[in-house]
Amino acid sequence: MRKIIFLVFFILPVNIQAQGANTAATVNHVKTVTSPANRVVLLELYTSEGCSSCPPADRFLSALKADEISKNQLIPMAFHVTYWDYIGWQDHFANELYDQRQREMALKRKKSTVYTPQFLLSGDDYRSFARFNNVVKKMAMQKATVDLILSAHVISDQPGSDKLQLTLSTDISASKIKDVGFYLVIMEHNLVTDVSDGENNGRRLHHDYVVRQLLGPYFQSQPKNQMSQEQIIRLKPEWKRQDLSIVAFAENPHTGEILQAVKLDF
Repeated sequence: MRKIIFLVFFILPVNIQAQGANTAATVNHVKTVTSPANRVVLLELYTSEGCSSCPPADRFLSALKADEISKNQLIPMAFHVTYWDYIGWQDHFANELYDQRQREMALKRKKSTVYTPQFLLSGDDYRSFARFNNVVKKMAMQKATVDLILSAHVISDQPGSDKLQLTLSTDISASKIKDVGFYLVIMEHNLVTDVSDGENNGRRLHHDYVVRQLLGPYFQSQPKNQMSQEQIIRLKPEWKRQDLSIVAFAENPHTGEILQAVKLDF
């Protein structure tokens, strides 16, 4: 299945003088990661700082950093939703796009409700945490039907205004699904909030794997089995560069099942 034809130009740090401009752009070296032969399991947490029952779920996600499950088996992500903001505390990590994704995933799985904290394991509602490690390892033994190569490099065109150029190359030739959706995610770790209103008033909350930006879906249909998608993202000043990770994942757009995922640590 490894048929991806992917040309990467490894760029050494150089100054590129923009034609007709007085500013120079610095391009950092390319980082690339390839998905493994096995299926990588994606764990999505839908959470909110305005929800009193969410902090234990947030702590569970953070604890996965020290767990024995590797990123070639499991990739966690935390989507902060907005629908608890009305209680009194506005979650600064929340985005209505994440509300929309949660609702869409519920519809694809023919579920009538959404809630927080909610975990989705490779697209399906999950609550059996006593068996979590065993379930993940069993799922990760499955052979992948989609291949992903994720590449990233930073372009600095002016102080404090860096851009991240992402390239995602995909191969769906081994998949029985005629069309596949792909997403790119920027997430951040080691975030702390002192909550001063709402159900968690007075609490200090710690977060990891927080989704900062969700891009996609980009659709690919057979017989076009290979595809390359480029995306440029402006890095926001409040994002801590050393705590960023980039995730790409493939999804069955009809059922919400996650077919493959890959993570690049910034």
